[in-house]
Amino acid sequence: MLPYTFEVFSLDHIVSIIVILFLFIIFLGYNDKIGIKDDSKTFLIVLSVLMIFLDLSEDLVRIFTGYYSITKDLPLQLCSIGVYLAAFNLMYRNQTIFNLIFYWGFVGATNAILTPDGDLFELRIFFFYSQGYHAALIFAVLWMMIKYDMRMDYRSILQVVIYTNIIVGLITIVNYVLDSNYMFLTVMPNSISPFLMGEWPTYIIMVQVFSVVLVVLFIYIQNYLLKPAEI
Repeated sequence: MLPYTFEVFSLDHIVSIIVILFLFIIFLGYNDKIGIKDDSKTFLIVLSVLMIFLDLSEDLVRIFTGYYSITKDLPLQLCSIGVYLAAFNLMYRNQTIFNLIFYWGFVGATNAILTPDGDLFELRIFFFYSQGYHAALIFAVLWMMIKYDMRMDYRSILQVVIYTNIIVGLITIVNYVLDSNYMFLTVMPNSISPFLMGEWPTYIIMVQVFSVVLVVLFIYIQNYLLKPAEI
C-alpha cells in the first residue's frame, strides 16, 4: 500500500463527509422504508458488532501492514472508548453512559470528522476507518435520541466533565508508562481545529472549556428539534 498524505477538505475528506451525511439521512429518516424498524433489536446488534469490528479490524490491518504500535493504537482515545460504550448502550441504554457518549460523540467525534489529525493516517484506509467509527459513534447517539427518546440535560454537564477528567487522569498514567500520547495529553494533535490554543498544558484546558460551550449548544439544539429531557 502507498503512503498517504492527508489534506483537510481534500476530495477524500469532502466525499467522506457527504457519504456520512447521506447515510445518516437514509438510516435515521427513512429506516422504515429500507426495512429497519425503529425498535429492531437485530439492527442494534448489527450496529453494535459493526462498531466494535471497525476498531478491531483496523488494528488487524495495522498489524499486517506494520503500522501497529502499542503507544498509539490501543483503544484509549475518548472516541475509541466511546465506541465500545455506545455499542453496549445501544442494547442496554444506560443514562449515564448516554450522557458520556453524547458529550464525546457530538463534541469529540464531530471535531475528529471535520478536522482530523493527519498524522494518524499512514495509509489511506486508516483515514476511512477513522471517519467510519467516529461517524458510527455519532449515529449511535442520534439513534438513541430519535428512536428511544434519550436526552442529555444541562444538569448532567458537570457529571460528564468530572467522569471525563477521571479518565483523563488514568490515561495520563498510561501515557507516562508507555511514553504515549493518548487523548493528546502530551503533544497537541496535528489538526486545524479552532479549539486548539496555546502550548501544553494550555490547549488541554482550552479544549475542555470549548467542549463545555459546545455541549451546551448541542443540548439546546437537541431540545429545540426534539422533545426536551424530562426534569
